[in-house]
Amino acid sequence: MRVNFNSGPPAKPLELRLPAIPLRQTVELVHIDLPADQAEPLLERGVLPGCKICPVRSSPSGDPIISIDGSLIALRRETAACLCVRLLSATGVAGVTQLQEAS
Repeated sequence: MRVNFNSGPPAKPLELRLPAIPLRQTVELVHIDLPADQAEPLLERGVLPGCKICPVRSSPSGDPIISIDGSLIALRRETAACLCVRLLSATGVAGVTQLQEAS
């Protein structure tokens, strides 16, 4: 017999901001905290809620470079801080794994 002392609703998975994610850790985008006109260029490039994001490296100025569906996208640190993500239980996406092996 199992007893559950948590009578409230199930807790949401831990949500983090993209800059808190270490390199080569695949995460899922939960939402974008930007006004619509600033979020639109991200949406056009495939940065959509539910997509898998993997920070692969940093630019010389320290801005993150992320992998989404095999494409590399450079973001400004300020923009990356507006991306709310959650950790995935399984690590690795086929395109990201191939990119890691190539670098």
